[in-house]
Amino acid sequence: MGGMIMILDHTSLRDLAGMTDDMGVLSVYATADPRDTSASPAWRLQVAQAIDALRDQAADDGDRERKNAVLRRLERLAPEFEGMLDVARSGLGRALFASVSGDEVRTFSVQVPLEDSARLEDRPYLRPLAAALTTDGPAGVLAVSRDGVRVIDLRLGMAHEVTRMGFEMDNEDWRPSRRSMAAGGAGSEPSARAYSGEDRFDRRMEDQVLRFLGGVRPRIRSIADEQGWGTVVITGEKRLINVVRKGLATVNGHRDIVLLDHVVERMTAPEIAAIVLPELHARRLERCEAVADEVRSAALAGGHGTVGLSDTLGAFREGRVAHLFLDGERHLSGHRGPDGWYYPQGETPPGASGAQMVPEQDLGERMIELGLDTGADISVLPPGPADTLIEDGGVAAMLRW
Repeated sequence: MGGMIMILDHTSLRDLAGMTDDMGVLSVYATADPRDTSASPAWRLQVAQAIDALRDQAADDGDRERKNAVLRRLERLAPEFEGMLDVARSGLGRALFASVSGDEVRTFSVQVPLEDSARLEDRPYLRPLAAALTTDGPAGVLAVSRDGVRVIDLRLGMAHEVTRMGFEMDNEDWRPSRRSMAAGGAGSEPSARAYSGEDRFDRRMEDQVLRFLGGVRPRIRSIADEQGWGTVVITGEKRLINVVRKGLATVNGHRDIVLLDHVVERMTAPEIAAIVLPELHARRLERCEAVADEVRSAALAGGHGTVGLSDTLGAFREGRVAHLFLDGERHLSGHRGPDGWYYPQGETPPGASGAQMVPEQDLGERMIELGLDTGADISVLPPGPADTLIEDGGVAAMLRW
């Protein structure tokens, strides 16, 4: 795909949220199904039909200027769409965003599913990307062994080795010589003295390995902070990984540490990812559910939390939302008041009448935009964890105060 190819993370998502155009922003998503090997796979046809629907919608627009602008832009974007839907292109999930009145095009390619859709709105449609970051966002993998630590970045289904921290034994003269190992003569059993030398070497080497692993923790913690890892998976021998895990939690304690006693240090980064992803995904779902439940409990106890659409929108108006939790499959509608804020159906700001309210069909998307605009964290919950909010309209928020 052409245009500005972006790396998806929380920073780029916030930057994308600021992309606006008076004529509209086109958002196109596709998920390539590797199981469909036909010349015209179903996913490709579905996205192409969604783009055609936008063209038909624009043709019926009563605003002639906007109609012509959208139709011209769709025509110019035809090569971009063709590249996005190319079955030979890499990337399971693909996304394209383009302003109607300008030339700006931004694209993303990830190795996790997104959806098949095309929209034209005032701002980019962000929910699929926010959902992907919730369950498949940046995480670290530390493959620990007596040779050192391999540091791997894992995000959105893609694995990349960041660095290797190799261990080198000091004082090689401590290694038992072959002569001492064969002190008993050819064909005889090694002497007790030879075993003693080997044991001392093993103990000394293990001590140095443990000191080395303890010494690299600050560097690993710095990398984890720079990469934005909310979860770190540590693999290897139990004693070694327990040394590395100490001190890796963030200052506020919100970095999950997952320990796996698999020895994977000699595998490729994609092979390591294939082993750790199931456990990582399960842990993230557990974390989503647990935190949403904590927020709900805090709200019901009168603490720093809200549940339900009305109270959460009220918290946004007061600038208090620190972390939004949203059921990714729940449809939320309402309206926008003359003050520019959003309200559930049946609610109006003081002094406003129902006739002054403008219908809003996707309040979930609007809350995602509000959260990104105000620096709040966003968690779009998948089925399962979202059940925690089933009695609350599918929305809750952790508050700043």
